[in-house]
Amino acid sequence: MKNNFDYKPGKKKKDNTIKSQRQLKVGEELRHLISNALHRETFYDQILETNNITITEVDVSSDLKNAKVYVMPLGGKQKLEVIDSLNKVKNHIKKLISSGITLRQIPKINFIIDNSFEYAKHIDQILHKIKN
Repeated sequence: MKNNFDYKPGKKKKDNTIKSQRQLKVGEELRHLISNALHRETFYDQILETNNITITEVDVSSDLKNAKVYVMPLGGKQKLEVIDSLNKVKNHIKKLISSGITLRQIPKINFIIDNSFEYAKHIDQILHKIKN
């Protein structure tokens, strides 16, 4: 008889969907500091100067060494150009926020487009089709 279970004793799977209070707190603090840096500083980049950028979420890894910064330009225009420009100046942004947060090591920042708005719009359209 074959065992259909995928259980291996002694091995724990880490559930990355549940964030600790520390991760959430650091993520929110980074979101606040990065948005202030983008608002107040000049990066000498035409794309960053002309677009209003919303930082929707900062997802910090469990070891607090990496951070995914989810952004969306206002109106959803020039997404790829904005992400490229932000990733070019991410070291400068990291230097700017380092004085505002007390961590042993400032996380590596990676900017990513937030697709949750399109996903929510798609779900809303499906629900309206079902309703009608």
